[in-house]
Formats: sequence, C-alpha cells, structure tokens
Amino acid sequence: MFGKRKSEDYSVKEVNVSVDGLTTIAQGTIVTGVLTVEGNIRLDGTVEGNISCKGKIVVGPQGKVKGDIICEAAILHGMLQGDIRVAEALVMKSGCIMNGDVYTCKLEIEPQARFNGTCNTTEKNEPAEVPAVVPEKKTPDDR
Repeated sequence: MFGKRKSEDYSVKEVNVSVDGLTTIAQGTIVTGVLTVEGNIRLDGTVEGNISCKGKIVVGPQGKVKGDIICEAAILHGMLQGDIRVAEALVMKSGCIMNGDVYTCKLEIEPQARFNGTCNTTEKNEPAEVPAVVPEKKTPDDR
C-alpha cells in the first residue's frame, strides 16, 4: 500500500491536435516530441521537437522552437533553431532569432531580425502536403 512507486514516464512522444480554430501553447509550457496541428497555432512556450501545421504558425516573442517546422504560413517573433518549410509566406519580425534554413516562396525580414542560414525559394504551395511526422534532424552532438 505504501511501498515504492514505479518510475512512470509521462513524457509525450507525439501530440496530434485536430482543432479547426487556434491552438495555443502558453508561455511556461514545454512540449517535447512531434507536434501535429490541423489548424493554426500560436506558440508562446517552448517546443523541443518538430512541428507540422496545416495552417499558420505564429511564434510569439517568448516562443522557442528547437526542431524543424513545416506549415502553410509563418510569423516569427521568437526563436527557431531548425529548418522551416513554408508553402505561402514567412515573416521574420524584429527581434526574432532564426538559426536554420528557409524554404519558402515569399520571405519578409524586418530590421533587427537575426537570420543565420540559407534561403531557398520554392514554387508556391510546394510544401503544402504536411506529413504527419517530420523526421528529426541530427546534430553533431547526436553521435
């Protein structure tokens, strides 16, 4: 009755969100794993993993993503450490930090935005089919 409890693993390996409206990840929330969203998402917390979104993603000023993103449209205010594939337009707002490669047909970078990577222009709607799971990118530290 009062014996030792087994260590339980509450980590989430994959999250599927099928909301037609807006999904919000609040500041102070940390999601680890693959995040799949059918609609739009506003991210003010932290995601450590890949995100696939069939709508628009907004990474707020406090938002952080360590992983790759595939989406229809994106506005970055916060930090992204990974690649991003956008079917429509990507906007990097003043104060954002982007470390990775960009694949989009439209790109807008405001003054004071930091972008370290390469930009690859694509045809409109090229990455429109968002896979359910985006393969994780290997880093030199993963050896």
